[in-house]
Formats: sequence, C-alpha cells, structure tokens
Amino acid sequence: MNKKIKTYYLLTAFTIFMFGFSYMLVPIYEVFCEITGLNGKTGSINSTLVIEKPVERFVRVQFTSNVINSAPFKFSPGKKEMVIQPGKIYTTFYTLTNQSNQPLLATANPSITPGKYAEYFKKIECFCFTHQQINANETKELAVQFIVDKKLPSEATSLVLAYTMFDITKQLGYKLEK
Repeated sequence: MNKKIKTYYLLTAFTIFMFGFSYMLVPIYEVFCEITGLNGKTGSINSTLVIEKPVERFVRVQFTSNVINSAPFKFSPGKKEMVIQPGKIYTTFYTLTNQSNQPLLATANPSITPGKYAEYFKKIECFCFTHQQINANETKELAVQFIVDKKLPSEATSLVLAYTMFDITKQLGYKLEK
C-alpha cells in the first residue's frame, strides 16, 4: 500500500477516534468523579429534610456561568453574589438568551467550588433538573431555589455555584417547533 494512502487512513482513523473520545469524555469524567468522590456536583434536597432555624453566621455564594462549544446562547447570573445564612432558603435567577434564529434545547450542569462543600449545597428547585426549550431570539429567566446546610463546616466562608450550559438539540435529535 502506498505510504500516502496509509498515512491518510491512519489520520482518518485518529480523527474519528478523537471525535468519539471527546464525545464520551463527559460521561467518562462523571463516572470517574462518582467513583473517586472528586466532583463538585450539588445535591438535591431530600423531601424529608426539615428546615430548622438558620445559624448565626454568613457565607458568600458567588454565581458564575459558562457556555460550551460556542453554543448560540448568552447565559449569565442575575446576581454575581449573595451573602446567605446556612439553613435559610434563597432564590436567584440566571438569564438565558437564544441568539440563533431557530429553537434550541439546552441543559445546564451545576458545580460547587470548593468541591468538598458540594454536599452541603442543596437545590430545592432548579432549571438544571430539566431540559430548557428556548425559541429563536427568546430570553428566559431561570430560577434556582437553594439552601446551604447548617452543617457546612465553619471554615467554609465562600462558595461558588457555577452552571455550564450545553446546546443538546442535535445530540438528542429533536426537531423543535418554532
């Protein structure tokens, strides 16, 4: 076989492998994080959780956002930060704008930093629980209702809630109505 053809096949196979690997990287990473406990994923609130009196200390919660793979979204937190009391329920909003001329389906992946405190951050209501259908050039306000557990260690004075927004329209093969 000609060296050029062999090189062509090798490069094509490598490209296909890298595409497949990048597609599977998120699920592989999630399994790795679940096994090692290194994730910063937030917990959802248990329906049996009893809301008690808030503790007499304050924690700063910062809100950040990110959009993956050049998705045609503008995504930002309504507030950059809040000073909260553990044990008390709070609500904040993120704004999502579809900057394309077609409807899209989006999903958000939350993360808490530092990751070792993620188990103390409980979401009661969150746009990340469901996919978000957003029409062409539409803007939506997306709510997050949360509570920080009173058992949050006292050395934790600041948390960051970060959401990464993904366009999943093509991955799920949806044909969305305009």
